[in-house]
Amino acid sequence: MLAVLVLGLLPRLAWAWGAEGHRIVGWVAEDLLDAPTRAAVQALAGQESLADMATWMDEERPRLRHALPGSTAWHYENIPVCGGPAPEACPHGDCASKALERYRAVLADRHANPAQRLLALRIVVHLVGDVHQPLHAADDNDRGGNDVAVGRGGAPRGRARVPGHRHNLHAVWDVDFVHRAVQGERDQEFAADLVAAHAGDLKRLEGGTFQSWINESHTIATEFVYGHLSGFACGRVPPDAIALSEAYREEGARIVRERLAVAGIRLAGVLRAALTRP
Repeated sequence: MLAVLVLGLLPRLAWAWGAEGHRIVGWVAEDLLDAPTRAAVQALAGQESLADMATWMDEERPRLRHALPGSTAWHYENIPVCGGPAPEACPHGDCASKALERYRAVLADRHANPAQRLLALRIVVHLVGDVHQPLHAADDNDRGGNDVAVGRGGAPRGRARVPGHRHNLHAVWDVDFVHRAVQGERDQEFAADLVAAHAGDLKRLEGGTFQSWINESHTIATEFVYGHLSGFACGRVPPDAIALSEAYREEGARIVRERLAVAGIRLAGVLRAALTRP
C-alpha cells in the first residue's frame, strides 16, 4: 500500500481523457461536504481538494496496473447493451461495483492504516465519477464505444475505424460533451452552478446503491447513447466513422451535465457516510 502511495510523489503521466469531468464531480462534492466530513477528508489528504485527487487513478493508471493488479478493470462494468448471453459480470471481483464496495469499506474503517484509507479515498472519489458515465456501464463488443469511430465536425463518412482513436464514441462522451456542457466556464464555477440547480433535490438524488447507479448509467447507454446512434445495430461495430447529429450532441451534453451533478452529489453522500457515521 505504501508503495502505491509513493506513486503520487513521482512525475505524473498525462492522461487527459475525462479529466475535466472528474474535476467537476470533485468540486460538486467539495461544495456539499459538511464540516465533520471536510475535516475527516483533510485529516487524510491534507489540503488536496477532491477535484485534484479525482484524476489520480487515470494519471497513474500504467503504474497502478502493476501495483494493484486488475485495477484497469475497476473503472467500468461491462453490461451488454443488447440481449444474449452476458459474460461474467465481474471476473475476480475486478469491476467498478466490487472495487467501490471494497474501498468504501476500507475508507470507513477507523482502524485501517491512514495510508490505506487515503488510497481508498482516491479510488472511491474517482470511481463514483466513472460509474455515472453511461459508457462505463455498457458494452456492445466495442470496448464501451472505444471502437466506434465518430466523424469530427464536417469530416466525411468513410474514414476507416481506428481502435483507440481520440474521436470515438467513448471519447465523445468522456470529453467532448463535457466541454459542450461547460461552455468555457471554469470547472469550479460550473460545479457551483450544478449545486445551485439541484439544491432542492439533494436528498432524493443522493439515494441508491453503487449497483443502482451503474444500472442508471446502463439504461441511459441503452436507450440513448446507442439507441439514438445513427445506424446502430446490436453486435455490429460500424466500419466507418459515424456522424452525430446536432440534436444528439445537444441531448448528450444535457445528459452529461446531469450525470456530473448527480455523481458529485452522491460522492458527497458516500464520503459523509464513510467518514462520519459510527
